[in-house]
Amino acid sequence: MDDFARQGVNVTIYPTARVLGRARISIGSNVIVDDFVFIGAHAALTIGSHVHIAAHASITGGGSCVLADFVGISSGARVITGTDDFGGQGLTGPTVPADLRSVRRGTVTIESHAVVGANAVVLPDVTIGEGAIVGAGSVVTRNVEPWTVCVGAPARALKRRPREPMLAKERELYRRYGRLEGSTRIPPIAG
Repeated sequence: MDDFARQGVNVTIYPTARVLGRARISIGSNVIVDDFVFIGAHAALTIGSHVHIAAHASITGGGSCVLADFVGISSGARVITGTDDFGGQGLTGPTVPADLRSVRRGTVTIESHAVVGANAVVLPDVTIGEGAIVGAGSVVTRNVEPWTVCVGAPARALKRRPREPMLAKERELYRRYGRLEGSTRIPPIAG
């Protein structure tokens, strides 16, 4: 596994997970990538520490992606960093030459303590704020505010969730075990 751009300790990538573009991936410590995950890193991908990517999830699209510390990507969730523009300005699909397509690529940022629920879809150029929860089956088309639960297609804010109890548990974890190399704590988006 030493073919990653950077890798922390205690990283488990199960045998049937498929990870392409490892040289573009920086991965923190205490990370689990379950069986049947697909990651296509055609641009920079940063995975923080204490991250879990569950079975049948994927990260694809050709854009960049940041999964900060303590992020969860649930079973079947899709993080899509690039997609064909279906507005009629170009042909679609990977079998078409690039100059005849209209592709929208961007960055997806999922901040610390955020969770993307089972079978949810996150589209390009989206930031999911610190501690936010994306409900199962939701489609995220725009930024999600920190410490918000959002659901639906398109995803809409449902309620707020408390911040301090989660951060207190994080502090206790680091008090007990120390902060490991590879942590990617990023500041929350401005509200």
